[in-house]
Amino acid sequence: MQNVRLLAALAPLLLLAGSSPPANDEPQAVVVTNFPDTQQISGTVAIERPLPTTRLVTLKALVTPGGPTNVADLTEGGGLDGTGFAFATLSLAVDVQGSLAGPGKVGAMLVPDQSDILAALRSYGVAQFPLTVEAPVAPSAAGIHQSESRAVRLGFPKYRVFFYNTSPRTSEVTLYVYLANS
Repeated sequence: MQNVRLLAALAPLLLLAGSSPPANDEPQAVVVTNFPDTQQISGTVAIERPLPTTRLVTLKALVTPGGPTNVADLTEGGGLDGTGFAFATLSLAVDVQGSLAGPGKVGAMLVPDQSDILAALRSYGVAQFPLTVEAPVAPSAAGIHQSESRAVRLGFPKYRVFFYNTSPRTSEVTLYVYLANS
């Protein structure tokens, strides 16, 4: 067995070393060695529990006033691990602290958790490949607002969540992310 491995390891070197072409054009004898399978599996393979096909992730933050275009105004909301999921439904609930004099928007922006993409956001204020959901807020007695649910296709396994708030009041924000495979 070791001789076969040695021959297999040295074969490319022998081919590269170059040999003089045969004097005649007759077919040459070739030896082909089939190696055994590298991994033998025997026994029973089983999954102890069903693999999850959906998962609900909830992220909460107290979001101070600040627009989506200024990185310094964004409130970091943590990370979202969507590994193994292809789709997400984003829903945003907003509880405005105090009363509003005029309308505004509160939103969540999911940015891929990749070092070069986050560097572009922090250094240049450019959000690449964001997934967003936004809730309009306006004067109301209860101060409770919500977005329309938004279904998106995930393009990255992990995201960083950033919140923004264009209203003049701080808001308690809850982002619901329903991860699914269909």
